[in-house]
Amino acid sequence: MAIKYYPFLLCLEESIEYIDNQETLEHAVFHLTAQQKQFAICLQKDGQCHNLSGKALPSIPLEKLTKLVQQALVDDGQCCVQKVILRRHEQAFELLSQLHN
Repeated sequence: MAIKYYPFLLCLEESIEYIDNQETLEHAVFHLTAQQKQFAICLQKDGQCHNLSGKALPSIPLEKLTKLVQQALVDDGQCCVQKVILRRHEQAFELLSQLHN
């Protein structure tokens, strides 16, 4: 995998995960199918996206990112997640890094 910068958010079809190092990435992709890996998106704090091979991709719209973050918060047992509305990509990092620790 051609990942050069950490942290980033690994976005899959229905989930999102905070990745802070190579070990976390290897753990996150271990059980993914080849097709899931092909469609995985790595989101950087500045909103730039790329696939696991390093190819640039269009940025994830904030509306979609908001839904992924809300679901991650629900999965973690958080409540009132409908109040979470992202205005910047960096906000997703702030919220999800807290779940990671």
